[in-house]
Amino acid sequence: MQVDDVVIHDTDRYAAQGYPWAEWDLLREEAPVYWYVRDNIVPFWAITRHEDVKWVSGQNKTFINGGGRLRLADADRDLRFWSKYRRRAIELGWEPDEPPDFIFKDRPDHWDMRRLVVPEFTPKAMRSRSESLQHHAQRFAEEFVNRIATEGSADIVEDLAVKLPLAAICEMVGVSADDWSQVHAWTSVLFDDPDLDRYCLPGEAHVDMRARMIREFDDWISELIDKRRRDGATGRDLVSILLRSETASGPLTPQQLVGYLRLMIAAGNETTRNAASGGTIALLEHRDELDVLNERISADDVDALETAVEEILRWTSPVIQFARTCSKDTELRGQTIKAGEHVGVWYPSANRDERRFPEPYRFDVRRTPNDHLAFGHGAHFCLGVHLARWELRAFFKVVAPMLDGLRLDGAQSRIGHLHVGPIKHQMAVAR
Repeated sequence: MQVDDVVIHDTDRYAAQGYPWAEWDLLREEAPVYWYVRDNIVPFWAITRHEDVKWVSGQNKTFINGGGRLRLADADRDLRFWSKYRRRAIELGWEPDEPPDFIFKDRPDHWDMRRLVVPEFTPKAMRSRSESLQHHAQRFAEEFVNRIATEGSADIVEDLAVKLPLAAICEMVGVSADDWSQVHAWTSVLFDDPDLDRYCLPGEAHVDMRARMIREFDDWISELIDKRRRDGATGRDLVSILLRSETASGPLTPQQLVGYLRLMIAAGNETTRNAASGGTIALLEHRDELDVLNERISADDVDALETAVEEILRWTSPVIQFARTCSKDTELRGQTIKAGEHVGVWYPSANRDERRFPEPYRFDVRRTPNDHLAFGHGAHFCLGVHLARWELRAFFKVVAPMLDGLRLDGAQSRIGHLHVGPIKHQMAVAR
């Protein structure tokens, strides 16, 4: 394979074969800053080495989020997204030029909005939630194992991994447990998966179902906001906090509130669930590492879960890439990235960079140090980093010991997506 034969944007490939590791390996070695020109995607510079991904991510004034392209996607998908977003904004009387959420903004506006909920995502805040996380993790793990015992098999994704992140973010938003399954359905359709036709109404086309459910999600968020406002917005839930908060320009608009909460709910459960499912699969595929982790948990090794979770995050790299727009001509590894051009920073590639990680293709639950970039870097470093880590530690504390008696069954299936490539199904059975 030659560099100019590399294809790293084919979503069908991601669905059928998973991440294109060999292609990223080749780019890191021969063309770490590569002008990627392929059919049906707007050209961009592919950044694949750990050092460069970290550097680009840290140059938030040179490589900006607000340049109109935040996530790489097929050209036609990009056009559909922005066309539908603007049309929906106009229908609702919103500002069509207001971005969908604050991730599309840069400093100082990005920080001005981000800071509103930062206190709810600190280590101190997570420690106050640790008992609840542990309780949920125990309950969901027991339900999973019981399902295998009674039905013969269970899905690592739908029957286990999705549940804790969903429960955690819904509780933070103040969503009734009665709505959790519906929230899961709404966030699932953000990924264009043909299997989601089960949500279609009689005679409804797939594309119309997705549009309807996305509207339902936004409408439900608006109703949640209205209810909190009527109740006085005095609680510690994220909706009430946002209603009480102000940016430099004043209170958040209804459009900004919906976008903010949509982001919190979707990002709060979709990415962590992929680390949970991918990590469970990795432990079942690497029995020696599962044994090591369980021995350390049994010995009350205080570092066991922390180091294992960091390796799971490196190994699974749930977020595939983000895009940035170059604001001024910049040279990187002998290549001139011109103002207005886009770059794509590829986190899984960075997390398997042999220049940073000894034996990067070895899954090692004792790996330290572990300077992975699963949460990004710089001004847009993941807001939910502590929530994700606390969830995953609670999850694997109870799940890892239960895996001794299980094994994988059948093929794994994935959703073809270029930003977050979810594992869709992987069955487990008793050994």
